Formats: sequence, structure tokens, C-alpha cells
Amino acid sequence: MLKTFTPEKINQMTVKNRILRSATMENMADEEGFVTEEILKLYAALTAGGTGLIVTGACAVEKNGRVWNRQLAAWDDQHIQGLEQIAEVIHRYGKGCRCAVQLHHGGVSGYGYSYGAKGVSYALSDFTAEEIKRIIQAFGDAALRVKKAGFDAVAVHGAHGYLISQFMSPATNNRTDQWGGSLSNRTRFAVEVCYAIREKIGAEMPLLWKINCEDYLEGGQGINEYLEAATQLTKSGVDLIEISGGLKDQVKLRSRLKQQAGRGEAYFRHAVKPFKQAIGEKTLAVTGGIRSLQVMEELLAEGLDFLGICRPLICEPDLPAKFLEISQPHTSNCISCNQCLLGIAGGPVRCLAD
Repeated sequence: MLKTFTPEKINQMTVKNRILRSATMENMADEEGFVTEEILKLYAALTAGGTGLIVTGACAVEKNGRVWNRQLAAWDDQHIQGLEQIAEVIHRYGKGCRCAVQLHHGGVSGYGYSYGAKGVSYALSDFTAEEIKRIIQAFGDAALRVKKAGFDAVAVHGAHGYLISQFMSPATNNRTDQWGGSLSNRTRFAVEVCYAIREKIGAEMPLLWKINCEDYLEGGQGINEYLEAATQLTKSGVDLIEISGGLKDQVKLRSRLKQQAGRGEAYFRHAVKPFKQAIGEKTLAVTGGIRSLQVMEELLAEGLDFLGICRPLICEPDLPAKFLEISQPHTSNCISCNQCLLGIAGGPVRCLAD
């Protein structure tokens, strides 16, 4: 059997195949972050499509940490009921599909995938010590709500120039106290978020973490520093590291990375072996540019545990089922044009390719 469709464990959770629906912003919640019928239909389609592990789009842990106008939220107990509906849909139709919510705080505007959809005007140095502690606690409280809602795992967005990523990168961290300066200080915020979540969800619930392998920005952080950070996170309670990359201007960056990857597809393939060596027996995923079953099998042979898929599942939510059903090699219809990424600034996510 193709390794793509063999089971794999994360902590004590067994996932039916190696396809991870990497967190993809839906921009389909209402203005206060509550779940809508539109979101439930999206996850019903994804679940029926055969994916093994579905991670929701970025879910705000604080109201002022939102980036998108219709972003999912978990900053209040009132959001639990709607999140329960997502988990129930995935478990009902997924034939063993597992699910997680990705917790998120946008941080300083001008970075990430926001493209101006929502903006705030502060720098990391503007945060007081009390505010930092409050946000860390907000991650923990949101994680508990995710657990109460019936999800199988908790995920955290620690990449792409959002708040956790901003603390970690020297290009965006302008603090001179214990939260800035050295790599260990810049990683401190992420580690404290990890501890706050673990305190709320316990040791057995899987914790997934998206992290850059490189910032691809002058003055940013490179792979060696991110390897150290990933190692520290797995020692602090993270079960799965999902590799991505980039701090700013993501559409331009990913167009360039697509050209560089060529037939190899995966933008961050070079990082798989060093990250696997760094995190040891912990689980590793990579996302970005993966479109064909052949490349998926190659990546798994190189030591990867899970295949993070984002844009191809916007284009074809039933892509995993197609891979299983079609005997000859198959490649997604997605052309990685990135128009979907631009589209979510002002509306629900959808494929915009001609």
C-alpha cells in the first residue's frame, strides 16, 4: 500500500493516513467569530474527501488579535458551541478523520497573509509584561475551549509573521528585555504559550505547531536558529512540528519558491532531513507546494511523517479520495497561482484560478 495512506500516530492519537489539511483561513465566520453554515459545509466537504487530519483555519485567541473580518474565534466560552459543530461534522462524516483547531494571534500589522484585511498599530516593544502574560494565558484558555468542543488536537500558528513568529524573529522583535535579544529570549514567548496550553489540555492531547524553517527576509532568522527553536518546543510539549516559511510578502515569496522547487514541488523540502534529525522521534510535517502523489511518496521516503496540503484542497477537497481511486499517477488541478491567498483578504476562501 502507498505510504501516503498508511496510519500514523501523533502522541497517542492514530491518524488514518498521512495527509494533513494544513490550516487554511476560511474567512467564513460571522463578525464575532461564531461558526456559520458556510463553515460547516466546507468541513463536511473536506471530511468526505478523505483527508486524515484536518486543521481549521486560524482561530483568534483574542478579539484584538484578529487579522480577518470573518475569522473563527475561541476567545470566549460562547464560541464553544459553534466549534463543537465543526468537530461533530468532521467526526460524523470523516470515517476516522481527526481534527484540530489552529490557535492564532495576528500581532503587529504588515506581516503574514492579512493583506490589510485588518490592521493594528503597535510594535512588540509596546506590550507591557502584564499584556504578554495575558496573551499567553489567552492561548491556554482557548486551547481548553477547543478541548471542551470535542476536537482531537490543538494546533498553534507559530509561523508566517504573526505574533508568535514576530517574537521569534530578530527582524520583528525589537524588545530588549527577557522577551527579546538572544534566541532563547525570542523563543521564550512560544515556549510559554506551549506551557500554558499543556497546563489546560493535559499531556495526552496532541499539540501541533507550525513554524518557519527560514524567514526569507533580510535580518530574519535562518534554518539553524529555527532548528534550535523546534527542538526547544518539542522538549516543552509539542508533539508535531509543521515546517513552513516566510515572514512577509508571501505571494511573491511563494511564486519564487515554486519556480525554485520545480518538479520537486515542496518549497521546504531541504528542511525535512535537518528538522527530523533535530526533533528525533517527534512527528514532522511539511507544507507548501505539494501537489502530486509521487512527490508525497518521495517525501515520506525521506523521513517525513505527514504531508501538509493547503491550496490543492481549496481546489479539490476530495483530492485524497481521488489519489486512492485513480490507479495511475495523479497531480492536483491546483496550479499554485496564489489567487486564493489574495482573495481571503476580502471574502471567503475559494479557488480563483481560471
